[in-house]
Amino acid sequence: MVLELTAMAPTGEAIGRAPDGRVVFVPYGLPGEQVEVQLTHERKRFARARLLRVLRASPERTTPPCPHFAHCGGCDWQHLVYPAQLRYKTDAVREQLVRLGRIQDPPVRPCLPAPAPYGYRNRIQLVGAADGRWGYRARKTHVVTPIAECAIAAPELNALLQTLRAQPGELADLRLSDEGASRLYPGSPPRTITVGRWRYRVPGDVFFQVNTAVAALLIEEVLRAAEPTPSSNFLDLFCGVGLFTVPLAERAAFVLGVEVDAQAARVAAENLRGLPAEVWAMDVGQALKRAALRRRVWRGVVLDPPRGGVEAQALAAISRLNAPRLVYVSCEPATLARDARRLLDAGYHLDYVQPLDMFPQTRHVECVARFTRM
Repeated sequence: MVLELTAMAPTGEAIGRAPDGRVVFVPYGLPGEQVEVQLTHERKRFARARLLRVLRASPERTTPPCPHFAHCGGCDWQHLVYPAQLRYKTDAVREQLVRLGRIQDPPVRPCLPAPAPYGYRNRIQLVGAADGRWGYRARKTHVVTPIAECAIAAPELNALLQTLRAQPGELADLRLSDEGASRLYPGSPPRTITVGRWRYRVPGDVFFQVNTAVAALLIEEVLRAAEPTPSSNFLDLFCGVGLFTVPLAERAAFVLGVEVDAQAARVAAENLRGLPAEVWAMDVGQALKRAALRRRVWRGVVLDPPRGGVEAQALAAISRLNAPRLVYVSCEPATLARDARRLLDAGYHLDYVQPLDMFPQTRHVECVARFTRM
């Protein structure tokens, strides 16, 4: 069928209407385009389609530089000019806060651009293809798409990739650190990664931001939102290896980091050596029940939860701490919107949300949201 595409969904797909009124999601289409599509999944109220041909192109459409785009299952938006990517990400954050968070006219700032829209990833994970090359699994399948190089990976990782021979089904985990590009194996020793003016020891088995340049911008945004002072105490929940704990501890009287991953917590304590900070290796919900945490007066709380957000009971316990300032770092606007609603209902005010483009060429976006106690 032929569709007029009218909007961009939070999933990164363009949206049109079928003749019967159903919403149709079209990957790799753009709003304002007329396209020919073939339906691939049909439901009562919506359908998904494969783009066959662009009959009238959007002026924001561009030629993807990567020959594997739309095949490897990685990037969503290489066909979209970069300024428009930032605009759609800003709109997506706002739409989720309105629809899921029930926040009228949310204070969402324009998405901050990445210094490098390509070649930014400091880590990639690949699978051996049948032809001896490395590749990615195609979207929603187990089929491995061989790649010559990855356009969003750091050049050093692509150079290392060319030297590695793959066995079918073999996994390769490559990371760029201050020591150079290397392949990670279970139990690999921690590497040093410099983010802005801060240095971190990072084990291969724990999470760390994949865009080093934007991670530096993220730290600065968190510091601006938190406003630590030499007399203030801060709580850093889901602290990982201390990405925010370290810079906060340089400016605050005391910082307590909480991280459930014991290995990450141990390395965070090493990264914080010599600073007024402590790290607890435990679940955030359990930490919030401890008297030693509850009886301290906290100037602010920094949260950087996984994609699923914060459990309702933990968020309620955080609200009961009555910290004047909450800084919520999120990689998923939908769960940010849900948790923002809960914080507003608990007596906080949403000052602003600042999106950052941690993941150019994809629909994903990082956000820093600041809440103030009413």
